[in-house]
Amino acid sequence: MVKGYVLVSVAPGREMEAFRGFRKVKAIKESVPLLGDIDFILIIEAKEPNDIARTVIKHIRPIPGVVSTKTLVQDDFLKHFEELA
Repeated sequence: MVKGYVLVSVAPGREMEAFRGFRKVKAIKESVPLLGDIDFILIIEAKEPNDIARTVIKHIRPIPGVVSTKTLVQDDFLKHFEELA
């Protein structure tokens, strides 16, 4: 299982519309509203990194109000980073 973190900017006044859209996407496990340049961080779980990309492109970006996304994918290598030191 791979986790992805998607930083989402939404058009002003469309936050609730976007939030309702996020709730319809099964891969999104949590959507956290933020204050500042980024309006939401979405936590996605998928089998493969490509599945995260597919979810963002096909299901998140088309949500009304979404202006931009920035996707970060968890790297399994870093889970064992301390063992390498």
